[in-house]
Amino acid sequence: MRVRSRKGVFELVPDFWTGYRRLYVDVFSIAASLSRPEELFSSAAEAGVDAVFVVDAWHESHLPLARRYVELCRRYGLECRLSEHRPAELYAVELCEAECGEGCAVLTRDYDAAIKAVKCAVLLFKGGRFWRVFKR
Repeated sequence: MRVRSRKGVFELVPDFWTGYRRLYVDVFSIAASLSRPEELFSSAAEAGVDAVFVVDAWHESHLPLARRYVELCRRYGLECRLSEHRPAELYAVELCEAECGEGCAVLTRDYDAAIKAVKCAVLLFKGGRFWRVFKR
């Protein structure tokens, strides 16, 4: 499916997170799409997903929710990193490319990750499904 946004033209192909050895999750983005954000953390822990949860903390307004998400990561024994200098979707791509590369993916709802990614896959959560996104 071809999608045009203000950030460009993208190709979306159905995909699923289980095909990747490690995930880098843009927490604010994915959690915002869920009716119960805690479900993101509990489901990941229950499934035994190898993931890094990247939490926005680059602006003062993010801090109350960031604290809550960091606490949920701790409660469920999940790896968590704070993005203190840039949006989490961009930091997730940087971490993915530096630590993992091919075979790993960033989970987000933001097209900026697809623009920046070179080695890592970017999976967009849209309409309750995951889509691998390619910049055209």
